[in-house]
Amino acid sequence: MARYLFLVPILFLLAFPLRAQIETINLDIVTGKLNGANPIPAEKEFYIQGSIPDKIEMVKLIIYPSKKSEKAGYAYFWKAPFGYKELSYQVLVADPLRSSTDYHLEFGFYQKAGKEQVAEVSRLISQNIKSYLSTITTIKRGKIHFSESNEVILSNLEQILDRGAYYFELPNAEKFPGFSDIARAKLEQREKVKLGKAKFNATQVGANDNSRAVYAAQYLEELNAILSAEIEQYLSPNMLVRVDEKIFQNYPSEKTANIIPINVGYGAISLSKGLPDQEFTHSPYVGFSFPLGNRTFARFMNNLSISTGVFVSGNMQNALDERISGPLADRPVYVGLGYNFFRIIRLNAGGTFITTEKLSGSNVNSFQPFVGLSAEFNLWLGIGKKK
Repeated sequence: MARYLFLVPILFLLAFPLRAQIETINLDIVTGKLNGANPIPAEKEFYIQGSIPDKIEMVKLIIYPSKKSEKAGYAYFWKAPFGYKELSYQVLVADPLRSSTDYHLEFGFYQKAGKEQVAEVSRLISQNIKSYLSTITTIKRGKIHFSESNEVILSNLEQILDRGAYYFELPNAEKFPGFSDIARAKLEQREKVKLGKAKFNATQVGANDNSRAVYAAQYLEELNAILSAEIEQYLSPNMLVRVDEKIFQNYPSEKTANIIPINVGYGAISLSKGLPDQEFTHSPYVGFSFPLGNRTFARFMNNLSISTGVFVSGNMQNALDERISGPLADRPVYVGLGYNFFRIIRLNAGGTFITTEKLSGSNVNSFQPFVGLSAEFNLWLGIGKKK
């Protein structure tokens, strides 16, 4: 037994392969080429690196399938270390891409925004919000009415902010957290405001002014003041602004290897049918597995497969000395489900097509249960890129 102990570390390495070095590709802004105009890596994480001017403090990458919207993608960031000026960046694409798929890649390059830029974008956003609220506001039956619900209003307000600040990012890449409970409470306050008492509550009402209109305008001014304050709080002086971008549309990912797992193992076929007692016959078998998923994106389903193959022994018999053969080269053929353990061990279970050659000279075909344990090896078909 001891002479086989040297196999233990080998099997361990087969079951738990060493982590490969992460691939790095280059974006050349001068030539406008990504990865030398070759397809980008698929089904694995990878780095994208490139050169940048010393004022660039952040690089943002948005990537998603070309046939889908930006919501189906991911955003990745590189940020310069605090207090350092860098002349290169490296973005980790941590979510593997699918093979043979076209992608939209959008690179944004950010530097520190000027105070005037931040102030101007804050003013424009507040102005757009004010116009939006004015558009949806009416006075009916002595109350202030909005033509949209509070939830829709808050969602639209955040969209106005996102669009207005599209080219701006915080140094920590955090998004706007949403308007506060104070803003929500102010929105809900309109439902309790009774304009019939406006002449007692409104301030600065002239002799020729409509007190209800003045009171409604006063309410909107207070609401806008709260929203503007929260916008200014988000658009801090530390804001970064996009100064350059590089966009690749319909950029292909590489075609990965086409692999079929081969199973070599040993199994048992139940021969209970037509016999007085439960009985099994045993034989080595060889077959193929067809995984139900891609290991990169669905590990469990990749481990689960449909398996098929043939028992190779030509000397299988039952207790009555009747020969057991099958439909393929006189060998039993199996089909079933398999589950992979430790990458190289597969448990198969299912049914077997067998032919029992009776002593009387007749042949009886049947479908019998089987179970087997096998080692699995990947066969590369030579199509695509071999990993």
